[in-house]
Amino acid sequence: MAILTSGLPDPYRWPAALLATALAAGQGWRHARQPGCRIVILPGDALVTVDAVPVDELTLHDRGWLLQLQWRCQGRRHARLFWPDTLPPVARRELRLAVRAYCISRSRPAVAP
Repeated sequence: MAILTSGLPDPYRWPAALLATALAAGQGWRHARQPGCRIVILPGDALVTVDAVPVDELTLHDRGWLLQLQWRCQGRRHARLFWPDTLPPVARRELRLAVRAYCISRSRPAVAP
């Protein structure tokens, strides 16, 4: 709809809108076919693993209703979004607490040695 109401010249308006729709549908199809992953965050000094592979730089961003979990694995960044309908409130709280405990135990000391 944004392309159709834009200032794009008339001959290009409908093809651009159809191309944008096709690209969005392709991305949706690709993400829907992505397999789920198993994220394990153990207490203490244990490593965090995603599908049994250790990860680095685990962070959780609370973006209102969304939770975005990010990590780095083998030099690449990965992320997962959790909507309220995919993660119940109890599991959301558990994820927040687990990541918070993981980040605190891995951070540098706040005072000089």
